[in-house]
Amino acid sequence: MAFLTTHAQESHFKEFADAHKKRAFCFYPSTLRMLNISHNAEFDKLVSGIEKLLIYKLDSVSYDDRDYEEMIEEYKKEGYDEYINMYGGGKDIQLIGNSDRSKMEYVGIVMDKDNHLAFYMKGDIGWEQIPQLVSAFQNEDFVDLGNLNILE
Repeated sequence: MAFLTTHAQESHFKEFADAHKKRAFCFYPSTLRMLNISHNAEFDKLVSGIEKLLIYKLDSVSYDDRDYEEMIEEYKKEGYDEYINMYGGGKDIQLIGNSDRSKMEYVGIVMDKDNHLAFYMKGDIGWEQIPQLVSAFQNEDFVDLGNLNILE
């Protein structure tokens, strides 16, 4: 029964994202660690709590029509909490999550006029480590997915 509940939560995300996707990627801890070419121990520790990460590059319609708001509202109706909601200047960033520690699911949207991304993550990470990892990414310690043209 728990599998069916989890799959149902993911399906809200996939229904929206599949209707608007240009590209889709699915990562697991092992594939995330492969991006870590410098073997950064903090990164490996961070991703060890992730069961699955889905990242969708979306079409411009999803941004122009703000279709993602309906998906976010569906999650909120099911008890997901809003963690981040920033908008203005042509940007919209939202992160919601299930506070039930047994499920640990997050859904996020990052939108601006050039980039339209949606993600779903099952698992947990040390959110306080994100700033350190951003710095590590800037130091080219990881495979640059942008140079592989996979996010276009």
